[in-house]
Amino acid sequence: MSTKLVWTKPWYRSRGVWGAILAAAGTIYGLYATALPCGAVQTFHNYASAAVTLYGAYLAFVGRRTASQPIHIFWRYRKEVPD
Repeated sequence: MSTKLVWTKPWYRSRGVWGAILAAAGTIYGLYATALPCGAVQTFHNYASAAVTLYGAYLAFVGRRTASQPIHIFWRYRKEVPD
């Protein structure tokens, strides 16, 4: 198996990280939506929460499947990855 050296990328350029953040935000938004009074407004917020959560999960999955570089949080470095 051959390997190659690649530079890491910052966490904020990762689709997987942003998908996870969106999924978490959708879940928190859903908890807020349950506190609204019953009716059309609450139904709209529930569907919006579900849509944001599903899109975040999809983005995290696609980001993980298409990842070509490892990510870093503080400083950039080179890492060996399989070819």
